[in-house]
Amino acid sequence: MKRLLFVFMALGFVWACGGSFKPDYKVTDASHKKPPSWIQQNNAHKSDSEGSVRDYRYFISDARSVDKRLCLKSAEARATQKIASEIAQHIMAMYEEETMSADSNVSRRMRDSLEQSVQVNLHGVKVTATYWEKRSYRREMGAPEDKVAYKCDVAVRISRSVLIEALETYRKRTMAQLDADSRRAMDRAVSETIREIKDYE
Repeated sequence: MKRLLFVFMALGFVWACGGSFKPDYKVTDASHKKPPSWIQQNNAHKSDSEGSVRDYRYFISDARSVDKRLCLKSAEARATQKIASEIAQHIMAMYEEETMSADSNVSRRMRDSLEQSVQVNLHGVKVTATYWEKRSYRREMGAPEDKVAYKCDVAVRISRSVLIEALETYRKRTMAQLDADSRRAMDRAVSETIREIKDYE
């Protein structure tokens, strides 16, 4: 199984296995009669009736707030950030494997720099679907306090070509600052990630 596929599917697997908890709230209103299937990462592509999984990658994220508008905006921002975060995590895993790096501080700084560079160069991120629930949290159900708040899920898509463009920009502008050995390892990691994005089905 390709590494990039594993990164994109891992969160959906965790969510699928995590549904055994007892809720501490009641849903009093929602945008749909029942939660749509796309709120799980492995079904995120189902949020889009126009795009193609061959052309786009899909990401989802959620947020909570007492204000519905802020809840949706926060979920959208987190989904966009997740794109850069997961790509950076994938590249750094290959880089560390290549260099057998044991310096977690250096790796963290490189990952943060890579994530920031990718996020800055992302464009054309489009929201493909939203889902929200209005929840009434109750102490008698185990909540810390009685309150009403929203839980929102947002799916976004980004074209495969934009992801590749962002990585090529990182390669040109940032990698020159690395020493020769690190630069070679990072170049291989970026090239492999670009190849996997192109081949991703």
